[in-house]
Amino acid sequence: MIAHEPGPRCGRESSKAEFRTKLTIQHGYKLAEEAGRDQPSLKDAIWELLMEAADTLKRLPNRERGWLTATSRAHWPEVVRDFDTGGSRSRVVRLRRAPASAEAIDRMDEVLQWLVHAGGAKPQRDVGVLFGLACGLKVMSLKQRYGCGRRTVYDIRDRSLLRLCKWLSGDVGKRRY
Repeated sequence: MIAHEPGPRCGRESSKAEFRTKLTIQHGYKLAEEAGRDQPSLKDAIWELLMEAADTLKRLPNRERGWLTATSRAHWPEVVRDFDTGGSRSRVVRLRRAPASAEAIDRMDEVLQWLVHAGGAKPQRDVGVLFGLACGLKVMSLKQRYGCGRRTVYDIRDRSLLRLCKWLSGDVGKRRY
């Protein structure tokens, strides 16, 4: 495993936000290594962090859906509930994914703030394509939504990742939130 140092842990020149960014990037390198990349680059780390942010966003609770499901079945008689499940109690139950951890939510907040710097000439399209691919959207749906070709979708993703790499490698030590 390659050690990617987040920088000095304390000091007057390093603010709390800069340190959090460095730790987030270090976690991205770890995710890229776990994904099987040998000697991951900053681009690999950012891509893995974007995919983790998308996954974390999907894991956040949907309170309205939980409320509707719980109350709609709570007052049904047992016979009706059994009939709804096909009369058998051994049906396949779809398990919910585990909720996101507090650390994953903090990293997601940090990474989503970076997206402002990913846009180019058409920032809304660029960020939409980048985060859409990270969320697992199909290239065909992004093609149709933004009116571009398959290769263009991947080019937008690559250029957006490179903009983020350039911004993070040049501005991490100079940024103020």
